[in-house]
Amino acid sequence: MDPVSRVIADRERSAPKMLPWVALAVLLHGSLAGAAFLFGRSTASRPAQLPSVSVRIVRPDRPPGRRPAAPKPRPTMAAPTAVPTAAATKVPQPEPTAVPADRPSEDAMAVPDSEASPFPTAAPVPPEPSGGAGSGLSLGGGDGGQIPGIPSDFQFTYYIERMLALIETRWYKPVVPQGTSTLIRFRIHRDGRLDRIELEESSGYPSFDRAALRAMFAANPLPPLPPAYGKSDLTVHLRFSE
Repeated sequence: MDPVSRVIADRERSAPKMLPWVALAVLLHGSLAGAAFLFGRSTASRPAQLPSVSVRIVRPDRPPGRRPAAPKPRPTMAAPTAVPTAAATKVPQPEPTAVPADRPSEDAMAVPDSEASPFPTAAPVPPEPSGGAGSGLSLGGGDGGQIPGIPSDFQFTYYIERMLALIETRWYKPVVPQGTSTLIRFRIHRDGRLDRIELEESSGYPSFDRAALRAMFAANPLPPLPPAYGKSDLTVHLRFSE
């Protein structure tokens, strides 16, 4: 046995034995608790005795020579006065005034003047969507605008607006000079899946080009192509501008 273990064993053997004292304390506390419980039960079982008090009602004697007061006479109601009826009272009526035949009444609605009222005009036709140019996204581009944004046979404007809105929400623009732009080309399959996402025209700022490509990959997949569109895919040229 090492010295440390020997010291610990000697200390445990020399520790005082507290078990008998603990048992004695538990026994004394239990006896006191039992006595208090029995005393409480015996006290609660005894009925409470209340003292009895006798009560006697005494009527006051009426003083002699005093008579009760006579009751007061009831007041008589006066006869109701006659109310004049509507037939007896005549209310003067104003005499009606004659309206000339050639003069219209003041309550009559005036006839609108045909010369003063303008002719109804048709509602303005809303302009076609601009392809998201105000938000920094536009279709087509290239040198002199030679590259079309989408094929001419794709005439579904609602799909283009939805596509641009989805891509714009995923485009985080870096800080670049005003007028910076880049052109991205991609293809949309019938089910909306994107592929061939390429940088067609660089902006000269790698951070701006990467942000445009990252927006395209984050928007993948787009909604499916319209069922009325006859082809199986759609190639789009999209310009990102600051």
